Amino acid sequence: MVSIATNEHEITLIYNSDIKNHKEIFAYAKSADDNLNAIDLTKQKVTGTFFTELADLLGVQVKDLIPTDHSAFVLKHGENVKLDNDGAIKILQHEPDMLIYPIAVKGKKAIVAKLYGDITQFFDTDTAAVNIP
Repeated sequence: MVSIATNEHEITLIYNSDIKNHKEIFAYAKSADDNLNAIDLTKQKVTGTFFTELADLLGVQVKDLIPTDHSAFVLKHGENVKLDNDGAIKILQHEPDMLIYPIAVKGKKAIVAKLYGDITQFFDTDTAAVNIP
């Protein structure tokens, strides 16, 4: 069973290895000093409860995990689609490409990583190593 890590020394990344942007964000997450728990939705099935917990960490509802105005969603499902949480869970479970942006979790904080640089906010910075003139 896949679960969300709430460890301050581990990054959990929920992503789709078939999407270029997701692979770039995965590479950044892998370069962190913390452990990486990578959940590739094309290879691992996750429960509806998992998506509900993920949405809770983000402070949104499950239906908000899918941007219905994104061109990839519109191309597949049409415009002006109104999703409920159950419908969103089914889509996320059966169509991993509809998770348009990967989601990263570290401890009790979660982010939607739209750009590969977004993941760096989970990296530890060692300010002692910075040479300040």
